[in-house]
Amino acid sequence: MTSSKIDKPIRFKRILMTGLVVALSGILAAGCSVTSASGSQTKLVTTAPAAKQKMDDKLEVDADVVSSSQVNVITKVGGDVLEMKKKRGDYVQQGEVIFTLDSTDAARNREKTELSRQNLQAQLDKTSEDIVTNRAVLKNTIEKLQLSIADLEKSYNNIHNDYDEGLVPKAQLDKAETQLKTARLDLDTAQKQLANIEATDPLASLKIQIESTNVALQDIDKTLSDFEVKAPISGVLTDLNPEKGVTVQAGYVAGVIQQQNPIKIHADLTESAVKLARGKQAIPFTLQGSDEKLTGSVSYLADVMSPQSKSFVLELTAPNADMKLKSGMRVKLQLGGDSTQDVVTVPAASIVKEGNDSYVFVVSGDQAERRKVTLGRTADTNREVVSGVKEGEQIVVSGVQELKDKDQVELRK
Repeated sequence: MTSSKIDKPIRFKRILMTGLVVALSGILAAGCSVTSASGSQTKLVTTAPAAKQKMDDKLEVDADVVSSSQVNVITKVGGDVLEMKKKRGDYVQQGEVIFTLDSTDAARNREKTELSRQNLQAQLDKTSEDIVTNRAVLKNTIEKLQLSIADLEKSYNNIHNDYDEGLVPKAQLDKAETQLKTARLDLDTAQKQLANIEATDPLASLKIQIESTNVALQDIDKTLSDFEVKAPISGVLTDLNPEKGVTVQAGYVAGVIQQQNPIKIHADLTESAVKLARGKQAIPFTLQGSDEKLTGSVSYLADVMSPQSKSFVLELTAPNADMKLKSGMRVKLQLGGDSTQDVVTVPAASIVKEGNDSYVFVVSGDQAERRKVTLGRTADTNREVVSGVKEGEQIVVSGVQELKDKDQVELRK
């Protein structure tokens, strides 16, 4: 027998084995699906029931200690730093002087303005005295002119009678008339001058100048107080930049004060954690590595999830007179209580995530129904399901990644 005759059966066996391997590989790649009589593919799956499980009603959440407020120390005027009264890290009270600026030029400007005000006041006093004197003189002049006119009128009438009888010449009558008219004109002038003084305020211009100078002095005094750079709030000077002798401009950010009493505690809560925090006025917490329990008042709890962090923001306010809590520390919030709850759970392996949403497949008859679920706490390999499935429903736990809604399924035996 020749070698070619011997090789033919061997080659046939090799081809047959290769075909079997390819066929098996195709079955495995199809996800262990089977084909029904109608030609549609049925997925083989394993399931587990959604079951009740006891879970602790307690949850620890990490949170950050942050300052309750942070304010910049800003200079309101420019100048040379004269004296540093505080240093970085010091605790300062609101209104306490942190450093001072050289106010020599501003003080000199105040002296000049004060001298100007004194000069204007002296002018006002002198003018006021003159007005009083002039008013008295005018009143006296008016009284004299009124008496003089009364006498001149009598004299004129007598001369006029004598003139009518031919006892005096016309020139004498004219002279008496002229004297009477002149006295009346003088009286009219004096009365108008007095009326003008009474109707107007000759001191108005000086008064306005003095008031303007007083306002300028108030502004200078305010500016002089600004040469003492003071703490806008009570807290810790976490930053302080100037040094003695340097020149700073108005609006210069000289430092930062962080308010530490009260202190703020910030946490980002999950959906399950936020349910334990809802309705609470205060929440206990412990320092990292310590069993000592402190309490913070709830100052803010978000109603909706933050789109950036995908969490609910919680903020607490806690007293911190002993400065035990400092910005940057971490604490653990104690949410919930000491009791346990019976909750519906599903295996964690059954959950499919799509973006921020979670789904499971529930077997209904011979189909896999895709359900959106709201998840809660974690216990071992199970997850609490707040909504979406009921106790006893069969949940697909294997092959879920290949499933689609309403796919035909068959339980693996």
